[in-house]
Amino acid sequence: MLLSWNASAIRSLILFLMDYANDSCTIKISLRNFRSIVSWELKNHSVVPTHYTLTYTIMSKLEDMKTVKNCENTTRSFCDLTDQWKREYELYLVNLEGFSGNTTLITCTHNFWLPMDMSFEPPEFEIVDFTSHINVTVKFPSVVEEELQYDLSLVIEEQSEKIVKKHKPEIKRNMTGNFTYVIDKLIPNTNYCVSVYFVSKDQETVIKSPLKCTLRQPCQESESAESAKVGGMITMFFIALVLTSLVTLKRTGYICLRISLPRALQQGLAKGWSAVAVHRRDHSALQPQTPELKQSSCLSLPSSWDYRRASLCPND
Repeated sequence: MLLSWNASAIRSLILFLMDYANDSCTIKISLRNFRSIVSWELKNHSVVPTHYTLTYTIMSKLEDMKTVKNCENTTRSFCDLTDQWKREYELYLVNLEGFSGNTTLITCTHNFWLPMDMSFEPPEFEIVDFTSHINVTVKFPSVVEEELQYDLSLVIEEQSEKIVKKHKPEIKRNMTGNFTYVIDKLIPNTNYCVSVYFVSKDQETVIKSPLKCTLRQPCQESESAESAKVGGMITMFFIALVLTSLVTLKRTGYICLRISLPRALQQGLAKGWSAVAVHRRDHSALQPQTPELKQSSCLSLPSSWDYRRASLCPND
């Protein structure tokens, strides 16, 4: 019974606020740098409040409207509710009042179901153009509230001429600090533009960041590539110089001299003989023929004879 009465009271409060409020402003909620930001825009620009006050309540609780301290009598057109809205799956009722002095000029109300109504603004990023690639640095806050760690996909969109490429690097749910992504395989003398944004499975509409562009210089090469090319040219020059010197020395007769060998040595080498064998054969052929000594009978002399003066063998 009490639950039924509470539900009726909540419905009556919503209907009362909706009837009381006029359609004079548009209220939106977005995740800006991982902060829950409620912003509003007046439809009738002739009405200009001097200050605003924003209040809210959680529909599942029986609580009165709460005033956000940093959004009371504020002159800004947005309010940070990160510290107040800690629950993702809650229905929040927002009431905005615009004043001029003590006079209420506008009153707007809106219901927010965060998983469906939250829009995700693109993160801050920088691009740095190198000789062979582009570094895209996406800036994440140093601390992200656990309640604001939505299931988001980061998209880095590369545009060159009429070609659009989408890079989808994997990021952690609790990503903090800076994240750097490298875009390579670029064409010289081409204008490249980069846009970064988030994609949510619950949201069809995406908010893309403004393009940041850089012009690739023609024939832009890295210092290492230039050094390698110079080194290759120097090496080829030295090789050509050495070959030219060898050819010149050979033609002038300083190297690779041709020695005319004797015909006999050439024939022997052709038959497979060694140079030593050919030399021995030729040397033997050049020696004079000496007649062999005929065997003769030698006299045996007495031991008292002086054999040094006597002829041992008779003359032939």
